[in-house]
Amino acid sequence: MEERLTIRPILTVRPISILFATLFLGAFGTVWYGVLFTGIQVESHRYTAEEYASSHPAWYMGGFLISLLIAWGLGLLVRLGGVPGWKGGVAAGLRAAVGFGIPLVSFPLVFSPLHELPLYAVGFFQIVIAWTIAGAILGSMSKQSN
Repeated sequence: MEERLTIRPILTVRPISILFATLFLGAFGTVWYGVLFTGIQVESHRYTAEEYASSHPAWYMGGFLISLLIAWGLGLLVRLGGVPGWKGGVAAGLRAAVGFGIPLVSFPLVFSPLHELPLYAVGFFQIVIAWTIAGAILGSMSKQSN
């Protein structure tokens, strides 16, 4: 019997797509947590809105770096998936969300004595939506090479 070796196409994830995905993740997180679900954040963390507002701006650089690492990781998954275009990016984003994001956001729900289900739901859906769209951005800007 003849054995066939199937070689997936090699994808190149463009650095500019990582930057765009990073900016998207930051903007989405700002709207999600800072506008849509501020009340749940404040109530769950037991902080006042004033305490959130008085946070030093340098901390936002940490958020940018986290978004950059997430975008870079998603880019690796897009590349490893070998499926060009936005569909491959969506698949990579969903895999990352299910394999990494959801388990990580689940730790505070399980181990916190407060078991804040509303905060968990906000984080759960933010990761699934944001990482899927960021993956689509990365996938749509990837290029195939052999």
